[in-house]
Amino acid sequence: MTPERWQQIAAVLDEVLDLDPAERPAALDALCGTDPDLRREVSDMLEAELPDFLNEDAAVFAAPALAEQDRAAARHTVGPYRILRELGRGGMGVVYLAERDEVDRQVALKLIRGGLADPALRERFLHEQRVLARLEHPHIARLYDVGIADDGTPFFALEYVEGEPLDRYCDDHRLPLDARLRLFEAVGRAVQHAHQHFVVHRDLKPSNILVSEDEAGQAQVKLLDFGIAKVVAEAEEAGREQATQTGTRLLTPAYAAPEQIRGEAVTAATDVYSLGVVLYELLTGRRPYEVIGHGGAQAVLTQEPKRPSTAVTDE
Repeated sequence: MTPERWQQIAAVLDEVLDLDPAERPAALDALCGTDPDLRREVSDMLEAELPDFLNEDAAVFAAPALAEQDRAAARHTVGPYRILRELGRGGMGVVYLAERDEVDRQVALKLIRGGLADPALRERFLHEQRVLARLEHPHIARLYDVGIADDGTPFFALEYVEGEPLDRYCDDHRLPLDARLRLFEAVGRAVQHAHQHFVVHRDLKPSNILVSEDEAGQAQVKLLDFGIAKVVAEAEEAGREQATQTGTRLLTPAYAAPEQIRGEAVTAATDVYSLGVVLYELLTGRRPYEVIGHGGAQAVLTQEPKRPSTAVTDE
């Protein structure tokens, strides 16, 4: 299996794994379109699904597409960081828990797929991240360090945050409306701070907003990956080869703004739109659109969402 093919399969798997088995066939029809081989390959993997599929089998399937990051991990070090364990994988690359011994700090080390072969592009990458490193706010995870590994793989060393995604935390703790709004207000203040420093997130969603509890048991939010999507998107735009091979864009369709779906310029308004989707979901327990995969994202352009009050009463 080629890395490019795995990227296609992984994108479909991400969408259908959380669905009930009865809902998967229709979702596969919508996601795979006119590619029956893709549907068959994904179906075969789903049929072989084991209880720990996401933790082990997916890593095996993903190995070809993420070979560069795996080779770096096999060396147990990336730059000055010693890798401890894998935290997760996504569209941009792999995230590891790592440690820098001389400063006794654990970080979330994000290795970006694709690499940066062009020296000018590397310098641009490092400059952009030096700007982002100055973004300080209590509700934004700090960017401690950036660099490029010996094999050309870009990496980010971010504040390691242990917490739950915003939507899951609110549901698991059965938070009332006012408590949900207080957490969302903190998120809004963090986004406003970033916008005042001319930094746009581009991929705001509950999984990028983690909630943990302080020593007093009070919920605290942290926003992850601020500005990273922008830098990676610009790298792919400049290189073109990676974007052409994978056929993907760095966005999450269910939370993407219309201009992202259309491939237009991203502004601070893009983040505001995504925040609106997050708030809608926190208040109603559902998203304003039924978006399945990048193809289904056209719903954002063509459908009018229900008013939140109507969405709740229809439940």
